[in-house]
Amino acid sequence: MPERPIGSALKALAGSDVSRGFESRPLCLTNYRLDRRFVLPAVGINVIVAGVAAALAFFLSSVTALAWIFGVLAVAALLNAARVFALPPVVARTDATALRVGGPLTVKPVDLPWLDVEDVTIDGGRVFVDRGNGEVLGVPLAYVGGRATELLRDIYDRLNAANGYRRFDPS
Repeated sequence: MPERPIGSALKALAGSDVSRGFESRPLCLTNYRLDRRFVLPAVGINVIVAGVAAALAFFLSSVTALAWIFGVLAVAALLNAARVFALPPVVARTDATALRVGGPLTVKPVDLPWLDVEDVTIDGGRVFVDRGNGEVLGVPLAYVGGRATELLRDIYDRLNAANGYRRFDPS
């Protein structure tokens, strides 16, 4: 069985720098989830609903059908609270073709193809994406919390990749 070249031997075999053109992170689908400070109120509301439903199930135990309905509602609310806490909803999604902003607990989702974006500006904790036809979408960076700088870098990188040049500079 022949040996496979690795490392610098692969570069020597290829006759050039094979790592040239390699980006530090691939431009694949990236999800940005809602920050915990926006998730915790939703978890609290679910726990309150579960408590009220459990109390109603207990007090209405003489009416078996209603007790079961409120009991199932209590369990469903607790499971939903655990789900939202463990896996917060996605509020921004980037891929090679578009930016999707919005989702559960925020605003209605909006898809923005990279080729339709005319300009991107940052002002006062918000990213403003100009579609060029008079529509400007403001995205609060607080939604993604600590990943705000990563989202900004990702937006600029994907805009540059979509347009084929270094048009947008995040500095």
